[in-house]
Amino acid sequence: MGWWSKYRDWLKHRREPDPQIQFEPDGFVLVSSVDRQVVASVRWSEVTSIRTYKLDLLTTDCICLLFELHNEKPPVQVSEEWSGFADMFEALARAFPGIPRDWYMEVMSPAFETKGRVLYDSAVTRQQAVV
Repeated sequence: MGWWSKYRDWLKHRREPDPQIQFEPDGFVLVSSVDRQVVASVRWSEVTSIRTYKLDLLTTDCICLLFELHNEKPPVQVSEEWSGFADMFEALARAFPGIPRDWYMEVMSPAFETKGRVLYDSAVTRQQAVV
């Protein structure tokens, strides 16, 4: 993808105000900054996989998490730029103790290099439990 396409995509993304991440005992919700409506919800029990990846936004990087859910629910992406993201580290550690604590630093370095990682996969976890 060329730099102009990345810039245009970044501008398109920036038009809508970022949602806020609010945590609940069994997961989290994304709340609209405009009208305070819940735009997405994730229950830890519904998570089938968690992926992290870094987006190159030309002058900065943006680390994201993608939560894939069962029951044909659409995946939910969260960005480190959103309010509440800093609380994600502790919430993930409690809900998914097998996730390495250094995942953010691993994906963050080096700067401007595309990098990603699967943090949790329920299918792999089930297979490991059987072995």
